[in-house]
Amino acid sequence: MDANQTACAPEARAYDLVLAYIKGEIAAGELKLGDKLPSERALMSRLSLSRNSVREALRQLENMGFVRSVHGQGSFLVNEAGRGFAELFSMLLLLHQTDRQEFWELRRCLETSAFAAAAAAPDPACLAEMEQAVEQMEQAGTLEQLEQAEEAFHRALLACSGNRLFRLIQNALAAPGQTYRRETLTTLDESVRAPLCATHRCILESLRTGRTADGLAALEEHFKLIR
Repeated sequence: MDANQTACAPEARAYDLVLAYIKGEIAAGELKLGDKLPSERALMSRLSLSRNSVREALRQLENMGFVRSVHGQGSFLVNEAGRGFAELFSMLLLLHQTDRQEFWELRRCLETSAFAAAAAAPDPACLAEMEQAVEQMEQAGTLEQLEQAEEAFHRALLACSGNRLFRLIQNALAAPGQTYRRETLTTLDESVRAPLCATHRCILESLRTGRTADGLAALEEHFKLIR
């Protein structure tokens, strides 16, 4: 990538310049995940930036989850984007730019799509994880055990979809999801526990037998129970 082209936009922020340079190197095949980035001095020279500007840009990329700085070794290209996305979603909640209802609606849409993808080509390993989670839900003696098993079931369902972006979003929603799940399960009447476990069992069996409509109906019932 021609650094002079990048440096000729003086009004661009340092972050934009460094990001554009790194993206250009990736596109050209010069950088891949795990590779060490050019040194601060090299970036300063190539992009005509000050040391502070380069450091701030790398810090922002690290916050996004695409750069990891190792003391004494330098900065490396990584894919930890879920961490940055999780922080973004957390801030949206704190600023009241989304709420519990929208959270569950996003989860419902996400898992409905994930189920449809999983139904097309069920992964035996994921089905085994879902089976284990359902059994743990059915045998759970405490709220914490039920919560952990229920979370494991949905994590396995998303994995069964084979869609990496689904998993990324799921990981970003993990923290608020845990809070909302605990609040919901705490207030659920004991009589609802059996139907809740039954919906998970039905989702699993529908993936095994190819009865997609039954699984989608069970998934919809599941979200009605926990919202």
